[in-house]
Amino acid sequence: MYESSNTLRRMGTAIVLMALMTGVAKAGDGPAEQLPKPGTIVVDKGRSEVILSAKVQFPEGKPCINEFGERVQAFAGCATAAGGDAKMAAYFVFLVDVPTEDVYKGLTELGCRPMVHYSIQEGRKRSGLSEKTVPEDYLQGDPVVLSVFWKAENGEWVEKAYQDFVVESATVGDKKIEKPWTPHFVFHGSGAIHKSGTGCIACPCDCPGGIIADNRFPIYDPKPLVRFDMSKAPPVGSQVYVRIRAIASR
Repeated sequence: MYESSNTLRRMGTAIVLMALMTGVAKAGDGPAEQLPKPGTIVVDKGRSEVILSAKVQFPEGKPCINEFGERVQAFAGCATAAGGDAKMAAYFVFLVDVPTEDVYKGLTELGCRPMVHYSIQEGRKRSGLSEKTVPEDYLQGDPVVLSVFWKAENGEWVEKAYQDFVVESATVGDKKIEKPWTPHFVFHGSGAIHKSGTGCIACPCDCPGGIIADNRFPIYDPKPLVRFDMSKAPPVGSQVYVRIRAIASR
């Protein structure tokens, strides 16, 4: 029995060492088979998902944080992009520690395809919904779904869908109502393809600055009126993981 325990212990140590060498760690009984070490990502082709390491920050005073507003900047984004500091890093709640281009590459490794993409400058020429709007005025690509998970103080794992942190406001007649945020996220890849440098991952409108967008409406306008509820996020500085699951068209 003692020898068997030693053998199992040595095997466990070897697994941990292998994980450290490859930049991932076992998640144990958590919501993922592997977790990225800081500065790395996990591309899990078997589960068709990318997992990113991030920290929580409070972008106080920025649009849509604890109050309704419009924004083009994502709530989850990268600290670096296009070879430098991300232009929009101060706007993100979930700050990912790898470049946006690495996230783009990871999604393409899953087979996820961008279909309609533009630079920010070209996107502005296609802005707004009108009688002249055509399908090419929407960013397009394979659909994705996002969630954020973390280990709570009691040791249990918590996972929330990206949209569950946000409330949307809509006008019905002359009355404003609050409703669930109901984005339709697609992987268009524009921010990486055209080197925008914003760092945005998943934008709450159809914005070509990031790599994933809510394309319910044409590029930029109209923007949904949304509020990110910071009370639903873990404390500032917490280690969290962003999961992007691809629904690749084949």
